Amino acid sequence: MRELWRRLWHGRQLERGLDEEIRFHIDQQIEKHLRAGMSAGEARRQAFVKFGGVEHLKERTRDEYRPALLEDFLRDMRYGVRLLFRTKAFAIVAILTLGLGIGAATAVFSVVRGVLLRPLPYPDPDRVVRLHQVDGNGRRTNSVSEPNFEDWKSGTRSFSAMAEMSAGQSPVTIGGEATMTQGTGVSREFFDVMGVRPLVGRGFLPEEQRVGGAPAAIVSDRMWRTRLAAGPLDTLTLRVGSTMHQVVGVMPPGFDYPGGSDFWTARELSPPQTSRTAHNFTVVARVSSGVDVSAAQSEIGALSRALKQRHGDGTWMFDAAVVPLRESLTATSRPVLLLLFGAAVLLLAIACLNVSNLHLARASTRQRELALRLAVGADRGRLTRQLLAEALVLSVAASVVGAAIAFAGVGALAALQPANVPRLADVSVDAGVLGFALLVAVGTAALLGILTSFRTSPTKLREALGEGQRTMGGGRGERARQGLVVAQVALTMVLLVGAGLLARSFMRVLAVDPGYSTANALVLDLIWPFTRDALPRQRRVESQRVVLTELAQLPGADRVGLISSFPLGRGFFPNGRFIEMTRPDEFASFDEIRKLDAAAKARFGLAEYRIASEDYFAAMGIPLIRGRLFEPSDGPDAPHVAVISESLAKTKWPGQDAIGRFVQFGNMDGDLRGFRIVGIVGDVREISPEAVPGPMFYGYYQQRPTSRVSIVVKSAAPAGLTAAARQIVRTVDPEVPLQIQTVEDAFDRALEGRRFSLLLIGVFSACALVLATLGVYGLMAYLVSQRTREIGIRLALGAEATDVAALIVGRGVRLAVIGVTIGSLSALGLTRLLDGMLFGVSASDPIAFASVIAITLMAVLAATWVPARRALQVAPVVALRAD
Repeated sequence: MRELWRRLWHGRQLERGLDEEIRFHIDQQIEKHLRAGMSAGEARRQAFVKFGGVEHLKERTRDEYRPALLEDFLRDMRYGVRLLFRTKAFAIVAILTLGLGIGAATAVFSVVRGVLLRPLPYPDPDRVVRLHQVDGNGRRTNSVSEPNFEDWKSGTRSFSAMAEMSAGQSPVTIGGEATMTQGTGVSREFFDVMGVRPLVGRGFLPEEQRVGGAPAAIVSDRMWRTRLAAGPLDTLTLRVGSTMHQVVGVMPPGFDYPGGSDFWTARELSPPQTSRTAHNFTVVARVSSGVDVSAAQSEIGALSRALKQRHGDGTWMFDAAVVPLRESLTATSRPVLLLLFGAAVLLLAIACLNVSNLHLARASTRQRELALRLAVGADRGRLTRQLLAEALVLSVAASVVGAAIAFAGVGALAALQPANVPRLADVSVDAGVLGFALLVAVGTAALLGILTSFRTSPTKLREALGEGQRTMGGGRGERARQGLVVAQVALTMVLLVGAGLLARSFMRVLAVDPGYSTANALVLDLIWPFTRDALPRQRRVESQRVVLTELAQLPGADRVGLISSFPLGRGFFPNGRFIEMTRPDEFASFDEIRKLDAAAKARFGLAEYRIASEDYFAAMGIPLIRGRLFEPSDGPDAPHVAVISESLAKTKWPGQDAIGRFVQFGNMDGDLRGFRIVGIVGDVREISPEAVPGPMFYGYYQQRPTSRVSIVVKSAAPAGLTAAARQIVRTVDPEVPLQIQTVEDAFDRALEGRRFSLLLIGVFSACALVLATLGVYGLMAYLVSQRTREIGIRLALGAEATDVAALIVGRGVRLAVIGVTIGSLSALGLTRLLDGMLFGVSASDPIAFASVIAITLMAVLAATWVPARRALQVAPVVALRAD
């Protein structure tokens, strides 16, 4: 009885559905006749001839049947919404899947747009460029010597303004509180180059831009409001080091070039630097109106090559490069962001393929409905518009979810704060980004609608109705879904291989021995006011000695050492040219060194220059290879001594003993007294863990005073010494700014760029693997549901359950193998783009490829086994009843 009632109810629903379909298509037929110029009555009669028997339809006027595209569109959209509500499971899965892809692509696009594509906030920003020296190997150097800058400025006509600048942390005292603050010394045309003027106050006056002039400072809007309480300028002063500066201007909000700068001072307050090998300045310029950047490049390049011919070895510049400032700012972040955007696009493609597969599976269940529409008179265009509207409803809903994911994703990216991505704090999901998301949604809707429409052409509908035997071979619709699954697996392989290579590279970096210990040590960064006067310099050395002594007496402190530039830090890493001498007093002036002819070239060498204390090497775990380290007896009045790294000894004195040799390195601090090399220590990787150790030269801090130092405190529990260390520094010199971190933190910060790339690529790859696995699972589950009767026949005829399971699993594995093969071949070509981001592994690393292949096949195996196991749990009798 219940079965009979079910059939009657089903028949009534079908009859009602047919009635609605006929009414719908009669309207369409009448509309078609009216467009052809037929009268309303004749159009109605013709429609009744084809669809007779529906007498209760109202007569309509010609105006009522006039084409109403908006009404058609809204009706199709409403119908699409109703369909989604009828199939909630399909709608939720499709919307979330597509939303994930749109959200990831939109979030990364917002970062790419904000960092790489958004113009700089200056007038005519494309004319603001950075000028680089080019060395003999064709590499751009980040810094320029002052004589070369002056020659560029006076010898070119392509630039309306040119300026040099030098940025760095400085001790700034406001209201008795000293802090490390980013400051920049700029030459007189700097603000002309940037095209920005102070919003409050004024710029520098000529008398403030000369040696011995009145010290003045221009501050950022951020500093003015936070640290200076937005006070009137005539009452505001900054003490930078030991010099008091009058605040004369406030820059507009958002201006902080170079990045992070809080104040600007006049470069001309300090004496000019006359050495062409002293590369201490960054040069920016504005290309003149009407002059092309390529023309400016030709002019300054020719001038630079002429300077090389004129000065020979007196300058290291062989050529010059003109680089747009935006390109210069994003030079390190561009490869990372483009890689992430490519990964996000791949994830979006995988999501679209997954949803396309769901659409095809859903369309196969609507074959009778679509066939009926065609049978009662709906034309192909009308059916296509309906399918496009349904896809558009789905895509718009997914774009809303994607926008929410994008908002959260941009916030998460900003929270990561990778140092190699500038302007990330200003990135937001704005109207342009939302427009991108909507464009992706519309494009996806068009793709889905056209794909489904292609599968529902009249011919294919008739073929689909004939695919009743439902064998494991499958029909054309099933082959299309299999192709989509193969494409998903292939794209996932590309993403996973990229993530695998980056992970392998990251592990290689972690396995590198940096030459020092990164565990259980505290680092105190301090800056004393800079001065060249002998008495204040010795007082500074005494203060540093007292701090070292008191820190060493703290309970739990094992070793305490000092270095002028801590490895992996973000500060200044000075390097330069030294000369070997026969005795420590060979030169009485720097002019004698400059007059050395080409015959003395073999006496010169290049090295990083550092100042250290006697216990620094023990505190950092840097081994002594030969000779001795600094000793307390090496006081200020004792002969100056030096310790060098093993790589310097090998490159400068190969096969010889460097101990006891004399070296002149006075160009770094102006001291003409030579050093005697007393020891050789192990190499360290200073700039980054993957950088090749460079030749290193260490002087003794009591003999060569330095204002900027880092003090390393070795301890089993370094974090517990933070408060006591801070108090010691404040007691010895309360006006010295202090920052504290652990060596582990410094090491982690040096890896944050790699970690950032690996994290995002890993997340995208994991999402892609999940989507691909769900795609395989969905296909196999659908296949099993459509082959239930066949499975029952096989089991009833005596087939082993394991054979049937192997048949199902084998189908999924074959698809995965095809996808893995295509993906591996594609990855071999695409991962070449990662060469510059890899360390210690090749783009075709076999371990990475083998691992990814194994993970992918295991995931596919799991995705196929679940439907196979479920199919085997159905009794043969029940399966034979299925249709």
